[in-house]
Amino acid sequence: MDPVRNPFAPGAGSRPPELAGRESILEDARVAIQRALLGKQSRSQMLLGLRGVGKTVLLSKIEEMAEQEGHLTSFIEAPEGRPLGELLIPRLNQVLRKLSLAETARTQAHAAMRALRSFASAFKFSYGDASVSVDPEVGVADSGDLENDLPELFVRLGEAAKAAGKAWTLLIDEVQYLREADLSALIVTLHKIRQKELPVLFFGAGLPQVAALVRTLLSLRRIALLA
Repeated sequence: MDPVRNPFAPGAGSRPPELAGRESILEDARVAIQRALLGKQSRSQMLLGLRGVGKTVLLSKIEEMAEQEGHLTSFIEAPEGRPLGELLIPRLNQVLRKLSLAETARTQAHAAMRALRSFASAFKFSYGDASVSVDPEVGVADSGDLENDLPELFVRLGEAAKAAGKAWTLLIDEVQYLREADLSALIVTLHKIRQKELPVLFFGAGLPQVAALVRTLLSLRRIALLA
């Protein structure tokens, strides 16, 4: 075959010409994305597999699909050893700044920014180059317990997205590098979001060993959450 026209182009995270055999995964994602915009319950999803099977490619495709449908998106490649909260803060700040531009969501976005400021202060996370010029809200997302504070923070953001007629999709690659406490808090958070039918979705990708940990965490909390 002519090497110039050869469609096979291997590479970490590089999208192949055709995502063959992945139609059902993408269809499930499409349904969840569209349901979220309608304010209906949507299942978050975790893509698990060995390295090189195309998880990152699928995650990138799902992000593209979400953006095409009008979602605001945040894509994180989790590094080993860094806390989830620290990774989330600049992304959440960016999303909230966008939501604050919608007149219908200005009040809710401001409340969410105050919760974000409280959250960062409670865990002593820095904003890096991000700036949040609001006062913290005492008693919201500031207990120092991630399983308590992260749900409060996501609920505030979800309420702002709903008021703006938008949805937010969080995508995390290399989920296996998240600390167990962070993954546990994320599961509790997504459960709370689903109960409140807020337009927030999560898509993750990681190695197969994540499955056993997720099942254990779900079982301990009696939660049926991830597809």
